[in-house]
Amino acid sequence: MKQYTSKMKMNSMTTASDIARLLHDGEKTAVDLITDLLSTIRNHADQSIFISVTEEQALRDARASDERRALGRLLGPWDGVPMAWKDLFDTRGDTTTAGSRVYAHADAAQYDAAVVAACRQQGLISLGKTNLSEFAYSGLGLNPHYGTPVNPSSDDEARAPGGSSSGSAVAVAAGLVPIAVGTDTAGSVRVPASFCGITGYKASQSRYASEGIYPLSRSLDSVGLFAQDMNDIIMLDGFMRGCAPEQQRVQDMSELSFLIPDNVVFDQVEDDVLACFEETVRVLQNAGARIRREPFPILDEVGQLFRQHGTLTVAEAATLHQALLASPAAEQMDQRVRERMGTASDFTAQDYIHLQWARERLQKQTADTLGDTLLLFPTTVITAPSIAALEADDELFKQVNLLTLRNTMPGNYLGTPGVSLKIGEDGKGLPIGALVSAAVDQDDRLLTAALAVQKVLG
Repeated sequence: MKQYTSKMKMNSMTTASDIARLLHDGEKTAVDLITDLLSTIRNHADQSIFISVTEEQALRDARASDERRALGRLLGPWDGVPMAWKDLFDTRGDTTTAGSRVYAHADAAQYDAAVVAACRQQGLISLGKTNLSEFAYSGLGLNPHYGTPVNPSSDDEARAPGGSSSGSAVAVAAGLVPIAVGTDTAGSVRVPASFCGITGYKASQSRYASEGIYPLSRSLDSVGLFAQDMNDIIMLDGFMRGCAPEQQRVQDMSELSFLIPDNVVFDQVEDDVLACFEETVRVLQNAGARIRREPFPILDEVGQLFRQHGTLTVAEAATLHQALLASPAAEQMDQRVRERMGTASDFTAQDYIHLQWARERLQKQTADTLGDTLLLFPTTVITAPSIAALEADDELFKQVNLLTLRNTMPGNYLGTPGVSLKIGEDGKGLPIGALVSAAVDQDDRLLTAALAVQKVLG
């Protein structure tokens, strides 16, 4: 098993911060940079990563950025830096497909989503909209309509990218953009970050404005960010909230306390994932981190609630798409997505109320239990599975999807923001991630801690 190494089948891009320095120093113009990236995307072997590429608009934005730079009127420190958006985010003049053929020819958005507008106001340049599981409803990233983006760390067979924010994760991992934005309802940022070997941050729900983002579950949806490292995550986080990012103080490990649950999160864990995680724990302890292992009973209760009452995602997704599911257009949907939404017919109003009441109680209980302590465990207990195997076997797909989301799903229900960091690779060279999570709305402390962890892990 390889530890703390970087393996990419394709050349990985420098960070967004590096690109900003190149633009600042005059080593690149925004037009040259964007032209090169658009050519790379156009000629890339995997044409499933983007659903749409906005070449003309990106080049117009690049020319405008260069003009501002020449006049000394930059909009922000990342003026001219490229990025991509999961195709759930409205971008003015473009269709939002939500990864579905049903909306392939829908009217173009008249306005940018609030977070898209915030990034434009800083001069960031969108290259297009990335692929996803249809309606963001899968942890594996398969899409029968627009193709499934292939994990750039694949070995001798094509591996799943993780979902639902598959295209955003692959675009960053493949070096097509330095940063990308997705959403996370049950693990849809943290899982693909882990599978693809990059950094993924799921924010607390209150962190960003939600206007202009196509929903899956209004109770659980969160915005999330992808990058090669935490520095870029922290900078982008500030831009998306409309505030100037502050220089982060790198914490000493002795200031950090972690709780590793010894229930639920290691069930069915692969040997290489466990060995890699334990080595990570050893490194953090040697650097001074305080780590304790004990049961976290809230995880057991969440699992029991889901088994007894179902999930909020099923109920809310089926309600949102009720008219579509009852129409002839439902035949155009991914069969697996349609069937999963169909299970909501067994869901009762009492189930929904029980889940919402329990959620409010458990979020408070989680915050009281953790205090300043951070949760730490493997993001997923498996590495990226074979795309072909998942496509060939519906039952295998269901089992692997549930197992893949098992460790991340409670975070949305409990409101915990989380960061998945690459910690190593398995014997096949497939990335392994560790998930660091904090109590609801403790995002600032989480980001600072994750930065410290990433620096220690190298």
